[in-house]
Amino acid sequence: NELNDHAIRRKHSIELNIHNKLSINIEKEEIHEVLSNLLSNAIKYIPPNGKIKVETKLTKGFVIISVRDNGIGFTDSQKQNLFQQFGKIERYGKGLDLGIDGTGLGLYISKRIVELHGGKIWMESEGKNKGSTFYFTLPFIPQ
Repeated sequence: NELNDHAIRRKHSIELNIHNKLSINIEKEEIHEVLSNLLSNAIKYIPPNGKIKVETKLTKGFVIISVRDNGIGFTDSQKQNLFQQFGKIERYGKGLDLGIDGTGLGLYISKRIVELHGGKIWMESEGKNKGSTFYFTLPFIPQ
């Protein structure tokens, strides 16, 4: 797929630490769109040979899905607009252009999808050049 091709071209490593069998009532295509958006952003904004880690963690009634990277991170002022409509952050001059165009709608749409599924989405970054982690939760039924 296209994301995999971009990751290979940039020599990124992607580590998966996920639960295989979870009973979650979701629209698969919509959650796939959320994960694809988060992975695409991670791939775009990490220098070559970057590291991406996708994890799931079970908490009381929810699964937390995280996408962590060691990329260019976010300043506090950049964090404020991330999940807003057309909240695109321009990052020119980083040498990271992969030809993956964005509209500034990806995180906004992802937020809407996650919230419609009864979950939350947020991000954490300790600052510029310190990577970032995007999290979202989905309700799940314990087995």
